[in-house]
Amino acid sequence: MAKMKIKAKEKGGVVKVKAMFTSLMADKEEAVKKGIKASYIKYIVGKVNDVVVYEVSMSGFMSENPLLKFKFKGKKGDKIVFTTIDNEGKEQTGKKKIK
Repeated sequence: MAKMKIKAKEKGGVVKVKAMFTSLMADKEEAVKKGIKASYIKYIVGKVNDVVVYEVSMSGFMSENPLLKFKFKGKKGDKIVFTTIDNEGKEQTGKKKIK
């Protein structure tokens, strides 16, 4: 399952987020070539105060350990919460306080 490294900093009312998700991102074809089990993140959603600020659906085409960067209007002290769902339906959540 994906481990998360999250950084979120606010400056002038805009929060800059960098988030890295540790995952092989190996689709079925690549898994067969490497002799491993297919494993990739299918869905990522980022929320602040139960409001979606980032949402993406993906497949195994992404590179290993995807890095996401984005901005949104926000404030210090709030928590950004990322939820990932992998190709097997397993869900994982990571939180970080906005600095």
